[in-house]
Amino acid sequence: MTRRGQAFRPFYGGGRRTIVAIFVTFALIGGLSAGLSLSATERSKNRATVLQVADRQRTLAERYVKEVLLAHAGRQADPASTASILASSAHALLDGGTAPAVNGDDDESTLAAASGTVLRNQFEQESRLVNDMTANGEAVLSQRPASTLPATAHEHTANLDPIQRLRVLAALTSNVSLNAGRTIARSTDQNVSRLIIMQVALGIGGLAVSLLLAWALLATTRRQTAHFRSLAQSSHDLVVVLGAGGCRYVSRSVAALVGRPESELFGRGFEQLVHDDDRDILEAVRTNGEPAELSLRIRNASGEWRHLDAHATDLRADRHLRGVVLNARDTTDRVRLEQELTAQARRDSFGSKLSEALEMADEEDSVCEVVERAMVETSQETPMELLLADSSRANLKRAATSPSAGAPGCPVKSPFSCVAVRRGSAVVFDSSEVLNACPKLRDRPGGPCSAVCVPVSFMGRSLGVLHTTGPDGAPLAGEEVARLTTLAAQTGARIGTVRAFEKTQLQASTDALTGLGNRRTLEKQLRGIVKGGDPFAIAIADLDKFKQLNDAHGHETGDRALRLFAQVTQEVLRDHDLIARWGGEEFVVVLPQLDRFQAVIVLDRIRRNLAKAHPGETPRFTVSFGVTDSTQAESVEQLMTIADHGLYAAKQAGRDRTTIGEPSTDPPRSTTVMDDPEGATPVRRARPSLHEAVDDEDPHPSGLEIR
Repeated sequence: MTRRGQAFRPFYGGGRRTIVAIFVTFALIGGLSAGLSLSATERSKNRATVLQVADRQRTLAERYVKEVLLAHAGRQADPASTASILASSAHALLDGGTAPAVNGDDDESTLAAASGTVLRNQFEQESRLVNDMTANGEAVLSQRPASTLPATAHEHTANLDPIQRLRVLAALTSNVSLNAGRTIARSTDQNVSRLIIMQVALGIGGLAVSLLLAWALLATTRRQTAHFRSLAQSSHDLVVVLGAGGCRYVSRSVAALVGRPESELFGRGFEQLVHDDDRDILEAVRTNGEPAELSLRIRNASGEWRHLDAHATDLRADRHLRGVVLNARDTTDRVRLEQELTAQARRDSFGSKLSEALEMADEEDSVCEVVERAMVETSQETPMELLLADSSRANLKRAATSPSAGAPGCPVKSPFSCVAVRRGSAVVFDSSEVLNACPKLRDRPGGPCSAVCVPVSFMGRSLGVLHTTGPDGAPLAGEEVARLTTLAAQTGARIGTVRAFEKTQLQASTDALTGLGNRRTLEKQLRGIVKGGDPFAIAIADLDKFKQLNDAHGHETGDRALRLFAQVTQEVLRDHDLIARWGGEEFVVVLPQLDRFQAVIVLDRIRRNLAKAHPGETPRFTVSFGVTDSTQAESVEQLMTIADHGLYAAKQAGRDRTTIGEPSTDPPRSTTVMDDPEGATPVRRARPSLHEAVDDEDPHPSGLEIR
């Protein structure tokens, strides 16, 4: 029951809001838990560094005493350096900054200023003790009396000799450092305890809220199930459930379609209404749950055959249903329309064959080949040509020519310079000498002529013109003009579709970060080079120490470096050279008509230009190349392996160089080169493989794909 005027929305509202609330609850609890954990971890991480440096102070204090005694005894030692490290570290522990490295021990550490009154007091006391200790050490070394030195840390050492006083100060420094470490550890334990308590509280609260929301969801689900049952019974969709004994359920819409009560359709009743030719497929669906998509013809009470398109869902394993569900639509009207269109296409044999041929043309060159064959079928003696606009739509170029009669050689340069394109319909000129003839027909080497020009367009946009010439005063007959019109219309539609598809494919095959083609684009272009038999060089480029660049300066800097390399490389390469981002910091460069030795010159120019091109916001980086050429192997996959050998050799030789790869069986072709995290030596990782047949006409994908 709903209130009058209230909208009936059975699948909207409470249930959706409840589900959203459950997800929000879990998200909030998870986020808070993760945030608390990260915060505690970060604090512990920072405190661990402080604790390490504080603990190091104890060792340094003892080392300082030993070095003073050695120097006092005339042996080689450098207590001043140790004193400097002690003082700098004490200052960094108190006020923040960089604690210097200790040879053979720790690296530099960046510390935040100490927080907490107790900890700051301890570090202040340690700093004063370090000052007093180093001052006493200097007095010992210079043999000055130490009794006059001030006790800034309020230590009571006036009655001690200088060396005893030095040792006492070192011990006090170690003791204060130890106390500071205990303070840090105690604070960390308290943080962990508080985190545990908060995590438990969050878990209990989240569980309680989730149980309440789950109860609300169950109530909403029951209500929506009742709504769905009512809607399903009154829906126009055709629903049939087939079980082991035949039909187990039909919706009211099925009974209305066939004009029989539901009870007559149960068991074998529904099957008896199905066309004899379709019963086998219905039986296969009932017993096997396949095929998933099928078409049926079913007879209604008036003897009319209705066409159904059905989708089968195999729910025999569902204990609540134990059957195969058919969801069908009555497509009789659509089938009849298709039959009428097919009959019309058959009456026009040329149009039908042309349509089928164009459907098999997936590239613009293939479309033009179909057009040339269609030209011969239209007229073997008539010169014909297809002129298509380039990407700027400002210039026309000849794309297809009659194989039997050649091209008439229309001099028109722009689509909109053609009268047929401007008029948007086929134009027939009986003679080039009449007053209203196209000016482009006059003064041709063959003398006066007739002509037919048909615009080629797609969705209202001009693509070009189909142009023919004939004897003066004897243009093509009406049937041939009609064929040309059909040819132009279907050619325009197919070329427009192919270009739109190619544009979509280009967007899908372009690397969004660098604007370069990705691996799929390179494979397609490289396949054309291999098919043409042209020689080429191929190189693999890898940015040196790229992981260190990312770790030290962030991924935005790494992205800028990738874009900079792409820009510099494109400026060096020729228009017909190929470059693609292969994945991560790795690129592939293909140089047609060059061998591997000539390619080295080009690649070294890229390295030099890269060294000059670094903007201020991008740290300097270098690149290594491995290169080979098409004379070194028979397949592109093998060439990639050889180039990879060269890249590995370049990395081993010190990076920032170009190395020619040599055929080898080690390392395997499924590896590629990367720098290790420390940047010391190159290591190998799995590389996505090429499509198995870049060299084939129609390759099938294999391995991973990088898009």
